[in-house]
Amino acid sequence: MRHLVFTSLLVCGLAFGQPSDEDLQRAFIEGAQQLQAGKLAQAESTFRAMLEATDSPRVKLELARTLFLQGNYDEAKILFKEVSLRSDTPWRVRDNVSTFVRHIEERTGYFKWGVTMVSDSNPSNLARQKEFSIGDLQVTPTQAPKRATGMRYSAQGWLPLAPLGGAAYLTASYIDYPAHELDRLTADTGLAKNLVESGRVRGKAGLEFGTADGSSLYQFPHLGLDAVLSQSETYRLAGELKFGKVRLSDFEYLNATYRSGALSLRRELSQSVAGTVRAAVEGSRAAEQPYTYYGWDLAPGISTFWPETTFLVGATLSFGTRKYADVDPLFGTRRADQKTRLDVTLGNKKWRWRDSYVALVASLEENRSNIGFFDYQKTNLSVVIE
Repeated sequence: MRHLVFTSLLVCGLAFGQPSDEDLQRAFIEGAQQLQAGKLAQAESTFRAMLEATDSPRVKLELARTLFLQGNYDEAKILFKEVSLRSDTPWRVRDNVSTFVRHIEERTGYFKWGVTMVSDSNPSNLARQKEFSIGDLQVTPTQAPKRATGMRYSAQGWLPLAPLGGAAYLTASYIDYPAHELDRLTADTGLAKNLVESGRVRGKAGLEFGTADGSSLYQFPHLGLDAVLSQSETYRLAGELKFGKVRLSDFEYLNATYRSGALSLRRELSQSVAGTVRAAVEGSRAAEQPYTYYGWDLAPGISTFWPETTFLVGATLSFGTRKYADVDPLFGTRRADQKTRLDVTLGNKKWRWRDSYVALVASLEENRSNIGFFDYQKTNLSVVIE
C-alpha cells in the first residue's frame, strides 16, 4: 500500500499544478502533512474544506486517497471516478486511479458490462473440405462457411460475502448474430474463497453452462483452485486446476469427467515490454471411449507500450494438440487434432468511451484434423469496449 501512496503522490504532483490561491496552497500542504503523519481524520477535514472553495482534481484525489486509507471505499471510489472521467486527466493519473479502484472493488464488489462488435468468417466452425468419406459413403455438406457479424455482450460480477469469508462471482457473455441459430450464451457463476490469509491460494466451486439459439447446450459443475505461486515487481507466476462433470443436453454419449491444469507467467522485459507464456494440459473421460481425449496447449505472447503515442500492441500465438482414445465409430479412424491461433490487439490509452477503453482485435484460427470433417479455418475481427 505504501507503494500505491508514493506512486499517487508522484504522478499527481507531475500532472496537476498546486492550487493558485495562497490560502489554498497553505491548506493543501497542511492536509498533505497530516496525511503523511497518519492523522487521517484531520486530513479528511482539511481536504473537504478545500473542496468547498475549489474543484481541483488534485484535491479530490488526495481526499479520495485519505478516505481509501480510512476504509471509506464507496465515497473514495466516487471521487476517483470523477477525476478519471475528466477529459483533461493524463493517462498516467488514470492508470494510478485504476489501481486504487481495483483494490476497492476487491473489497466492495463490482458489476461491469462490456460490448464487442464481432465479425467471424466461420462462426459454426464448418469444415473447409467439400466432400467426406463416412465408411464407403461420399458425403457433400449442404453448408459452407459464411461470415457473420454480430454483437457480443459481456458481464463480470464480484460480490464479497463476509459471513462466508469468500465471494460470489459471475462471468457471462452473449453473442447475438442476425441468424438466431448462431446465438450463444456462456456463463460461469459460483463461490470463491481464500484458503490462506494472504489470498494467494483460492478455491472455487461453480457452475458453467451454455445455450445455443435459446436451448440448453451443456452444464459443467466444477471445482477449482487458483494460486499465485511466486511474484515480484517484475514477474508473476500463477497456477490453476479445474475438475468437473460435463453434461450435454442432447448428446449423452459425450458426457464426461473433465480436468485441467495450467501455469501462466508474466514478466516485464523492460519499462514498455512484457512477455507472457501459458502452458496447459487437459483430459476428458467421456461416457463412450472414442470421445475420451487428452491434450495440451502452449501460448507465448508479448505486449508493448509506446509512451510517445500511448499505443498498446499485443500478440499471442497459441498451439496445441488433442488426441482421442479410440477409433471414431462414424469415420473409422482415431481422431487427432492440431489447433493454432494468433491474436493481435491494438489499443491506445486515449481511445476511451466514458470510463471504458476501446481496442481492436484480429485473430486467425486453424484446426487441422486427420478427419477432414473437423478441419476448419476462421478469421475474426472485433472492436472491444470494456
